[in-house]
Amino acid sequence: MKNTKLVFGLLVSVIVFNFSACDVIEGDYMTSGIITPTDTNAFTKKVLIEDFTGHRCPNCPAAANELQALQDVYGDKVIGIAIHPHSNFSVPNPITSNQYTYEFRTQAGDNIDDVFEMTDAGLPVGMVNRIGYSSTHQLAKEEWSSVVQTELEKDAIFGITLNSNVINENGTITVNIETLCDLNETYNLVVCLTENNIIEWQTDNTAGDINDYEHNHVLRTILNSTFGETFGNNFTEGDIWEKNYSVNIADLENQNEYYSLNTLFMGNGNCKEWIEDNMEIVVYVYNTSSYEIVQVEQIHLINH
Repeated sequence: MKNTKLVFGLLVSVIVFNFSACDVIEGDYMTSGIITPTDTNAFTKKVLIEDFTGHRCPNCPAAANELQALQDVYGDKVIGIAIHPHSNFSVPNPITSNQYTYEFRTQAGDNIDDVFEMTDAGLPVGMVNRIGYSSTHQLAKEEWSSVVQTELEKDAIFGITLNSNVINENGTITVNIETLCDLNETYNLVVCLTENNIIEWQTDNTAGDINDYEHNHVLRTILNSTFGETFGNNFTEGDIWEKNYSVNIADLENQNEYYSLNTLFMGNGNCKEWIEDNMEIVVYVYNTSSYEIVQVEQIHLINH
């Protein structure tokens, strides 16, 4: 078995642009050498649920509860990202208002919504590993559980290991991917930042307007473009790839603010004050032909 370590020598600048579904960032493959592969028994199949939601969507809290219920059952095998797309349910009030003033929308979230047309299906709606694209991927919350169970019965074909040395809003994330079987298809890697425990307004169909609702798994940005970058198309079991990504929270906040103020309908720029202690790194790998997410991993941005 041949083990190859491909190291990207360039720290990636985390600037977010308006990417299409075919966008790929090309990395420079530097040195290669033989290394001992990680024990594949340490890797298990995990599932990503992308929950498309909005703070003005009265049925969306129930979908968030469904995601939490699945995590309670399956633990860290189920990972969530809450995406607030460019929907009427996500539009904030002007910052002079006393409610619903926070801007949850992001350029990456809007780009994902444009490709998968989730808002068109009506919020709340979700994808489980993006299974079924392009005809049956838009799932009501009641459909998530059965797809999660089916996905978790599959074998993992990649293992993802993450490390972060981010502190005081600056640092580097290291992503390491190991191939667990021979493959001959193209896969992309996507590196996301999410945040939990954002206390803001939310409407609910039973509780009404809630001023201290806890928003979790909120997509803040994607570090390497909306649809990531290719890391190969011909894999041998035991191959390992590694790459570093630089993080500057203030710069990322400023990019979101600029997008809100200059692009979005009724954007008010009120999207800052990220709390790094509440943030997580979510990394997933997907097949570029089908968009199917085949593995996902998550760690805290700050080592606790």
